[in-house]
Amino acid sequence: MRRLLGLIVLGLCGCSHVPPDITPAEVARIAAPDPALAAQIAELTPALRAEEMARDARALSEGRRLSAAEQEIARKVGVQHPEKVRLLRVAKIPPMADPRLATLFPVSRAWGLTTGYGITVTKAPVPEWLLAHELAHVAQYERLGPEPMLRRYLAETLVLPDNLIPLEREAIAIGDRVATSPAYGY
Repeated sequence: MRRLLGLIVLGLCGCSHVPPDITPAEVARIAAPDPALAAQIAELTPALRAEEMARDARALSEGRRLSAAEQEIARKVGVQHPEKVRLLRVAKIPPMADPRLATLFPVSRAWGLTTGYGITVTKAPVPEWLLAHELAHVAQYERLGPEPMLRRYLAETLVLPDNLIPLEREAIAIGDRVATSPAYGY
């Protein structure tokens, strides 16, 4: 996972490293997990969902509404309800409470984290590319639903521990397409 975050950071920073393509076998394993992977997903999903709900509650209660310009970006990336989104600025994203999840998702190094309609960021002001990227995750939550989104994110992370997962690739592509500020500025 550390290498995965490194790939994300390299990609966001405009570096030339391109993550390897995802194989058809990996795509198939994510879509239809084998029994061992399915058991691991089932074991970790409740803790991940609890973590997601707590972080979302904090962002929703302490975060600010999106500005009119930010809501327009949200609409461009496909968010159905931009008025529900809240943006919380923190100095550092706290690590996951569950040690297994903390190993899989070292979020304390991330610049942003989306948990439903709550977006937590470490940059102020929030660069447009980062906002568009995180709003793409909001659109994914709306499209998939919270628990299916988390199960898919978890499956992709477990199957592709050293690669950039499809949900992140999608968010990066949307952020690059929508944002006017370059990702390599940070």
